[in-house]
Amino acid sequence: MMRHLLSPKVAKAVAASAVGCALLVLPARAHAQDASGASNALGQGFGDKGQLAITNEGFFGFDKVNHAGWQLVLKPAVDYFVVPSVSAGVVASYVARSGDQSSVGIGARAGFNLNVTPNIGVWPKAGITYEHDKVGSASAATTWVTVVVPFLYHLMPHLFVGLSPYYNLKVAGDGDHSYGFSSVIGGWL
Repeated sequence: MMRHLLSPKVAKAVAASAVGCALLVLPARAHAQDASGASNALGQGFGDKGQLAITNEGFFGFDKVNHAGWQLVLKPAVDYFVVPSVSAGVVASYVARSGDQSSVGIGARAGFNLNVTPNIGVWPKAGITYEHDKVGSASAATTWVTVVVPFLYHLMPHLFVGLSPYYNLKVAGDGDHSYGFSSVIGGWL
């Protein structure tokens, strides 16, 4: 008998997400390419080599941490596309929590951008983050492996918004695993 590590609800959610992502990636119809190879569509061109993306992840969103209350998250980040569609970046964070709690963090990450349509894209990223927490006069530190999968909508050329499900896996320190979703707003040069 094989035991599943995930609860039935979580397993169904993961399966539904995988099917949904697969449907987003499959093309609905073929399009001819521009003879010059360039595209003037809103999000097309995002992820080209040498581009710089500046984002704020956590601008607005829901966050649930085991056995804790609310929190406000500010997460500015800068990512650079080292080759087409592959990014490397840094992220900083400031978190204000209920009950006189706060934390600051810094991390590094890598990502892969996929432009699904001219307006819609997916930019999954994984990395490692160090966070220092303060609760009243006590403090603690935690190191996380983070995975975030932003679904982006390009409002106009060089400006996007999105929704990002994420999971933080504690690898060291006093913290706990966390998951949720947050919004993202950003632009690219």
